[in-house]
Amino acid sequence: MTKPNHKKFLEKLNNAIDSFVDNSHNYNKTIIISHNDADGISSLKLIQNVLYKLHLEHDYFIYNRSSSWSNYLKGILPKSSEKKGALIFTDVGSSLEELVPIIKERKEDFYILDHHEVENYCEFDKIPENLYFVNPTIYNFDGLDHIAGSTLAYMFAKSIDPSIIKYGWLTIIGIAGDSLRSMDMLKSYNKEIYEEIRDEEVIIDREGLILFGSMHETIKNGLKYSILPHVKNLSGESDDKIKEFLTQNNIIPNKKVIELKSSEIEKIVSLTNASKGHYALLPQKQGILSFAFEHALLLNILSFKNISSALSIIQQRNITRYAKEMYYDYIKTLSKNLKKISKDIPHLETEKAIFIDAGNGKIPPSNWSDTASFCSVNNLLDPNKMLFLGGLEKKTQMMKISIRCSRQYLKSNKGVGVNQVISKIKDSLGGMGGGHKLAGGIRLSIPSYNQLKENVDNFF
Repeated sequence: MTKPNHKKFLEKLNNAIDSFVDNSHNYNKTIIISHNDADGISSLKLIQNVLYKLHLEHDYFIYNRSSSWSNYLKGILPKSSEKKGALIFTDVGSSLEELVPIIKERKEDFYILDHHEVENYCEFDKIPENLYFVNPTIYNFDGLDHIAGSTLAYMFAKSIDPSIIKYGWLTIIGIAGDSLRSMDMLKSYNKEIYEEIRDEEVIIDREGLILFGSMHETIKNGLKYSILPHVKNLSGESDDKIKEFLTQNNIIPNKKVIELKSSEIEKIVSLTNASKGHYALLPQKQGILSFAFEHALLLNILSFKNISSALSIIQQRNITRYAKEMYYDYIKTLSKNLKKISKDIPHLETEKAIFIDAGNGKIPPSNWSDTASFCSVNNLLDPNKMLFLGGLEKKTQMMKISIRCSRQYLKSNKGVGVNQVISKIKDSLGGMGGGHKLAGGIRLSIPSYNQLKENVDNFF
């Protein structure tokens, strides 16, 4: 892998920051567009905070990639292009083939802060003067391991106003939701920013047993509902089976995960595929919301179901009853889904891919994306093959497919991952979608999906 170019990336970032600072007093309206997940919402809130500091009027919109940029922006951009406006895209917006022609026709300034890989666009020397495009993947950074969308938004906002560091907990939520790793495994700017925020005591770093999804729970429920890792032969199993395991090892089932002694943690680690690691606590929040990973997971759940609730809960200290019920329903279902994937649901395998038809009630559509993600990150299936999981979306009558691969897959395939496969599928079969090297999604017509299944190995 080519070494990341910190100098060129920081030059591009600082150029965008300087332009925004120099021109901000001329912007009579600023629009923020962000993604509908924990990383996107965290990024949005960070940019909002710096705009409040600058006393800049703004609106915000959430983009879920279900429509083209052309159609989406028609409902946002004024009919007559304003000279003194700015649009800031966070955690979304690297589809330059679509966006550049639109931006060229506008007079507003466009700031794109994104960590998704750029699709099918190499003419960076032809980017219009009113576009400030900052994307670390161009400079060989990994959009997941090295820098989350919220990390980039934080770097942008804090350079404009250093007091933004007190909102650094938002960044940690975004990192936790996107990296799907314990905090001791962070790299590059994710690690650097995490340590900065930790050292400023904005968040608390702890080491202990990692049962992400249920860190706030008792050890019995922690093992039962852990989604990272999916604990083999325990996650998704009955209370009696888990209690038997714990009592045989002299561990009190109702003891909190975060209160386990070192000896108890070592015993669980030695007997299962669970591990020790670092996790982040948010001291200004309580209960589920005080755990960064769980907070991020809740935002992802609410973003799909009720985006207004997601935008509201990130500002709250305590979880609402509505959100709590939704969280527990989701986590229970997901842990069962992962058990189904590993043991029950049939798979169609080719030389390079695995297809899972999750439709017809096998797995709820609201769980497809995260089931695919946690199936992949837990290596429940062959990590050397790409996973295609999904089914018919009733609303659109299209096949909605979540596509995932493991880090092991990337190493074996010279870094060619999900986003590049999706690009090839779109070029050949149409559809809408995109993503990272490790994760992405696409909507296809039923005939196109059938062609994909028949010829999937040709897209690698």
